[in-house]
Amino acid sequence: MSRPALPASLLLLFLPLLAVVDSRLEPLLRLPSDKDGTDPIDEAAGTRWAVLIAGSLGYGNYRHQADVCHAYQIMKKGGLKDENIIVFMYDDIANSKDNPRPGVIINHPEGDDVYAGVPK
Repeated sequence: MSRPALPASLLLLFLPLLAVVDSRLEPLLRLPSDKDGTDPIDEAAGTRWAVLIAGSLGYGNYRHQADVCHAYQIMKKGGLKDENIIVFMYDDIANSKDNPRPGVIINHPEGDDVYAGVPK
C-alpha cells in the first residue's frame, strides 16, 4: 500500500466511529422531556406533533402495526400528549383470530403489550 493510500484507509476505518460518537452528542429525535431551556430554537418550534402511520393490513404485516404502537409508547413516555400524537393504522391484528395473545400487540418476543393506550 502506498503512503498516500494509508491515511485515506485510516480515515475510512474511523468514520463510522465518528458517526457513533456524534450521534450520542446530538440525538436525532429530541422530545419535550429532553429540554434544558437553553436552546432558543426549541422555544420557537411551538407544539410538537407525531404522526404515526402503518399502511399495511392483515396479520402477515404484524410488525408494521406493532412498530407504530411501540412508537406511540415511546412518544408518550417522552412527554407528548395524546392530542399531539396522530395514529393511522388498520387496527386489525390485536383481535385477529391469528393472534395468539388476543387484544395484545408486542414488538419484541419477550416484550410488553404496546397496544394498550393507543387511540382506537
